[in-house]
Amino acid sequence: MTSHRLPHILTPVKDLLFSTFNREFLIFLFFLVLSAAYWLMSVLNDTVEREIVIPVRLTGVPDNVIMFNGDKVDVRLTVRDKGYTIAAYRYGDRITTVRIPFSTYAANREKCYVGASDLQKLLATQLYASSKIVSVRPSTLEFPFNYGLNKRVPIKLIGKVRPADSYYLARIKFQPESVYIYSSERLLDSVQYVMTEPLGITNFTDTIEREVALQRVASVKMVPDKVTMTLYPDIMIEAVTQVPITAINVPAGCVLRPFPPQVQVHYAVGASQYNSIDVSNFTVVADYNNTLGGTTEKCPLRLIKSPRSARAPHLSLSQVDYLIER
Repeated sequence: MTSHRLPHILTPVKDLLFSTFNREFLIFLFFLVLSAAYWLMSVLNDTVEREIVIPVRLTGVPDNVIMFNGDKVDVRLTVRDKGYTIAAYRYGDRITTVRIPFSTYAANREKCYVGASDLQKLLATQLYASSKIVSVRPSTLEFPFNYGLNKRVPIKLIGKVRPADSYYLARIKFQPESVYIYSSERLLDSVQYVMTEPLGITNFTDTIEREVALQRVASVKMVPDKVTMTLYPDIMIEAVTQVPITAINVPAGCVLRPFPPQVQVHYAVGASQYNSIDVSNFTVVADYNNTLGGTTEKCPLRLIKSPRSARAPHLSLSQVDYLIER
């Protein structure tokens, strides 16, 4: 049944393909493909300049050597050659990783240095003899390292971190609290802390835990280079504590009695720290020297001690009446 129907199907297809209009289209298509092939051959046969990327890697790095910026880098070459050769570089498997022996170029104890001429010779091994190197970026390579010199430094938060209204940032915790840095002795002495990448965290009311990256420092390796940061917001409440007034600088044989003998200290504190503050955390003084020997009408008061967790502490009275007994 199928074999009988096949001629009926092929006949209209053949008529369609070889109709006058489609015959002209097929001729046009043939010459278009021929022209494109000729153009492509012409382009591939022209001399051109193109950039190619060659990966470079240090080999034979001893176990006790710390590479600050890693042991790999991509080098960009501008190469002049025939188009088909450039295409082979870009789309073929000619380009492989250039391996540089650490022991050959570790000129001193601070960096592995590959000069311009040596670098070009190493890169030329990846190219055909007909290719010419026009430029190399970077023109030289430096791999800074040391033999394990390190120290621990703390972490400093950088950026804008602000809780929602009526809250404050009670605590910032980093895990780990400090990191190891590896570098030359000179740089180790100059780096006192490392900073986070700039952060922007605002309007939060709950604890936030986030992995943050540390800002890179030139020729310094950090271990680890990321840490876990936890932000602890706390709601602010208003508090009042009644604090006794202490007389100071009173001459022998005299007694300075303030009226009233106590004064209120107003402050803001996080709800979680409210119960940790009591009257012993504050000191309010009345200085005898400010009374000019008892000749002034009032004695000024000063708050000279308050806990760090008490924010914006201030007295309900700035001065009080007093009596000096001799």
